[in-house]
Amino acid sequence: MRILMIQPNYHSGGAEIAGNWPPSWVPYVGGALKTAGFTEVKFIDAMTNDIADDQLAALIRDYQPDVVLATAITPMIYKSQETLRIVRAVCPNAKTIMGGVHPTYMYREVLSEAPWVDYIIRGEGEEITVNLLRSIDNGTDETDRREILGIAFLEAGKIVATPAHPPIKDLNTLTPDWSLLEWEKYIYTPLNTRVAVPNYSRGCPFRCRFCSQWKFWRKYRSRSPKNFVDEIERLVKDHKVGFFILADEEPTINKSRFVALCNELIDRNLDVHWGINTRVTDILRDEKELPLYRKAGLVHVSLGTEAAAQLNLNVFRKETTIADNKRAVQLLRQNGIVAEVQFIMGLPNETMETIEETYRMTRDWQADMTNWNMYTPWPFSELFQDLADKVEIRDYSHYNFVTPILKPDNLTREELLKGVLRNYARFYMRKTIEYWFEPDPFKRRYLLGCLKAFVKTTLNKRFYNLKRVKQKGLRTEIEFGFDESRILSSEQLAQLTQERPADIDFLGTISACGGPNDLPEVESHLPAQAAPNFVHNTIQVAIVEDEQQTRLDLRANLRAQDGIEVASEATNAETGLVLLESIDVDVAVVDSTLPDMDVAKFLRMVRKVQANSYVTPSKILVLIPPEQQSNASDILSAGADAVCLKDASIQQLAEAVRLTDRNGRYQDPAINSVLTSAVPMG
Repeated sequence: MRILMIQPNYHSGGAEIAGNWPPSWVPYVGGALKTAGFTEVKFIDAMTNDIADDQLAALIRDYQPDVVLATAITPMIYKSQETLRIVRAVCPNAKTIMGGVHPTYMYREVLSEAPWVDYIIRGEGEEITVNLLRSIDNGTDETDRREILGIAFLEAGKIVATPAHPPIKDLNTLTPDWSLLEWEKYIYTPLNTRVAVPNYSRGCPFRCRFCSQWKFWRKYRSRSPKNFVDEIERLVKDHKVGFFILADEEPTINKSRFVALCNELIDRNLDVHWGINTRVTDILRDEKELPLYRKAGLVHVSLGTEAAAQLNLNVFRKETTIADNKRAVQLLRQNGIVAEVQFIMGLPNETMETIEETYRMTRDWQADMTNWNMYTPWPFSELFQDLADKVEIRDYSHYNFVTPILKPDNLTREELLKGVLRNYARFYMRKTIEYWFEPDPFKRRYLLGCLKAFVKTTLNKRFYNLKRVKQKGLRTEIEFGFDESRILSSEQLAQLTQERPADIDFLGTISACGGPNDLPEVESHLPAQAAPNFVHNTIQVAIVEDEQQTRLDLRANLRAQDGIEVASEATNAETGLVLLESIDVDVAVVDSTLPDMDVAKFLRMVRKVQANSYVTPSKILVLIPPEQQSNASDILSAGADAVCLKDASIQQLAEAVRLTDRNGRYQDPAINSVLTSAVPMG
C-alpha cells in the first residue's frame, strides 16, 4: 500500500523567519507506520518547497497513492482541506486522512466544509494512524471504523466520532524515521546549520487559558533521557543536525529528568546546540543548574512572559510576576544563554499605553530578543469561550500570531499592528549595535545570525507578513485580506455560540479528546490502557508557597536532603490546584496561609479535582505557623494528610515528608495537644 504524507503549502511570516522547520509529525507518524510494516511511505513538503497546487497535483498523480495524510494547525486548515481536495480530484480512489490539533476539535466544521476528507485523526497520531491504516489495508475500514478509537468521519451524511484513543503509555516506544525528510532543505539561519524539532516530552501540566496543547496531549509524559539522546545522536551523526528545538510545551517541568538529559548530552559530547520554550518560574527554580544547561548545549530560551500589565497576567493565568520576568532574563544572560521574551498582544483592554509598556519592559529587562505575538484565539481554547462574541473574524488562515484577530476596545486593528511593528523596529534597531558588543563569541555570532534572519525577512517582506503594509502617499495603510464571507455579524456569532462547532464543554475541558460530549470516556472501556506513572526512587515534592524567600529556602533545603526532589512549585492556591491536578507528585508541601484562598477550601478542591483527574492523588503536608496551630484539626478534617509547624527545622520537615510519603500521615509532635482527634504519627 502506497502512503503519501503531505505538509500543506501554508506561510504566515511567523516562525519561518529563522529558517525552514522540519515538520515533526512526519518522522514520528511515518516511523510508526514503517515499524508497523508499511514500507512504501513517501513525504512531500509543499510548504518548504513552496509547491503550487498544479505542481502538487502532478506529483500526487505520478505517485498514485492509496492513502494520503495531511496535517492541519488552525491557520493551515484551508490549505490542508484544499490539499486533500486535490488528492480526491487526481486519485479518486485514495483514502484521504487529516490530523492535527485543529481537526481534532473542529472535526464537525471540517467534515461539513470538506466532505472529501475520509477520516480525521483526533489527538496523538502514531497509534491511531497505524490502527486506521491496518483496517484500510485489509479493506475493512468501512465496516469496522466505529471500533477504531480516536477518529471522525462521515457516514450516510452524518458525522461520527469514536471515543478517544488513550495517550501513548510509553514515549520511549516512539520510532521516528527522520530519513523521510530532505535534510538539505531544513537550515536554521542563525547558525547556518541543519535543524530538527524532536519530542522529549508531550503535554503540559499547566493550563494557560489561551492555549490548547494541554488539552490535545491530555497527560504530561516524558521519554527517558538516554532514549531521547540516542535519537539526538542519530540526528547529529546520520543527518548532520547542528541545532534542535525541543517541541515540548514544558521541557523543564520535571527538573531531575531535565538535568539527566543535560548530563547525557554532556557525556555524549555531540557538539550540538539547542533551544527550548519554558516558564519563568522554572528558570528561577533552576538558577544553580543554568551553567550545566549551557554546558549541555542549551543556548536559547524563549520565556512566556506573555502580557503587558499584571492584570493581563491574571487573565492568562500565568504564575509569574513582572519582577520574576526580569530576574529570569538576567539569570539566562549571566550564563551565556540567549534570553528571548514573548508578549501576547491584542486583548480587549490593549491600548497604545500597554503596547508602549511592553517595549519599556523588554528594554528594562535587557532581553536579547523579543517577540510580540498577536493574541490568536484558538476556537477550542478556554479564553476563546469568554471572548467568542468579540471574535467576528473566523477566517482561520489569519490565526497565525501576526494578525490582530481580536479588535481591542479602544484601538483599531490597524493601530494595534502599527504599534507592534513600531516596537519591533525600535527594539532591533538598537540590537544592530548592541549585538556587536556581546562579549561571548558564540553568543555574539548567534545573535548576529538572528539579526541577519530578521533583516532578510524584513526586506523580502516575509517577516510579520509585511506585504500587507501599503504605502499610499504619506499614509501607511494595512490590507489584512480577511475573507469577507468569514466575518460574522453579531447575529451569526450568537447562533454559532449556540451551535458550539468546537468540541469543548463549558468548563473548558475536552470530552474524549475531541469526541462528542455524550460519548463514554475511553477509560471506562479500556482501564488497562491508562498511562502509567513515572517509576522513581526519589520522593517527588511540589511546593505551594506564596512568599518568595520562603519558597526558595524550602526548595534549596529540601533538595539538599537525601531522597527528596522538588519537582515543581506554585505561588498561590489557583496555580497550586492546576499543578496538583495535572502532574504526579508524591507529597505536596502547602503553606496554610495562601494569599488567594482559605487553606481548608484549597484542600477540599484539591481532593475533588484529583479524584476526577488522571494523576495519582498526592499526599498533602500542610505547614502551619506556630500562632495558628489551633487550626490543625480543621486542616486535617479538610483533607490534609499531615501537618507540621512552619518553623520546624529542615531535618524535621524532611522527615515529615518521608513519613508522609511512606505512611500516608504525619503530625508534628509540637501540636499534638491542640488536635481534637488523634492522628497516628508515622
